[in-house]
Amino acid sequence: MRSAGVVLCGGASTRMGSDKAGLVLAGRPLALWVADALRAAGADPVVAQGGDPPPPLVAEPDSSPSAGPLAGLVDALERHGNVLVCPTDVPTVPAELLAALIERAHSTGAPVVLARSDRPEPLIGHYARESLTMLRTGLQAGARGPKAAIDIESVPTVAAAASDVLNVNTPADLAAAEAILAARDAGQPGAR
Repeated sequence: MRSAGVVLCGGASTRMGSDKAGLVLAGRPLALWVADALRAAGADPVVAQGGDPPPPLVAEPDSSPSAGPLAGLVDALERHGNVLVCPTDVPTVPAELLAALIERAHSTGAPVVLARSDRPEPLIGHYARESLTMLRTGLQAGARGPKAAIDIESVPTVAAAASDVLNVNTPADLAAAEAILAARDAGQPGAR
């Protein structure tokens, strides 16, 4: 089962006040941290869905830019079949977590496998081609995110630490992400 890696780059970034895909963390744009993790997990090709990502990421346009991440996910599935997705604003996601999502999808045959920290992470997961009908139905019913289109509590999950799925929405979150990366570089226990 080949899976494309999709960096979700759409959205207005209203809480941060600027486009998050190009926001710099430890000398590199957020989107490239995510793209590298997807690639290291075995996803191929790795593309950006929506937005205006930094090079060398190639942007694939959202068919409905203001319809939310579910529309972008549907677009990605229609283009690529199986997809491993992660938002651009989760730069600390480790390749090991993403690889485990692919492995769990292969071993269970489930149409959706999600990361789970203290809750399921509907935008960090593996979506198989078989999930497309369910997601389209949710989109047509007005859902903006995949959480409203799937039975989120019944899908298989892979455990994730809070530091693995930190969502960068504010300057304080960006500082926290930098601290997580520094701790990982230093090999600190629990930093993953």
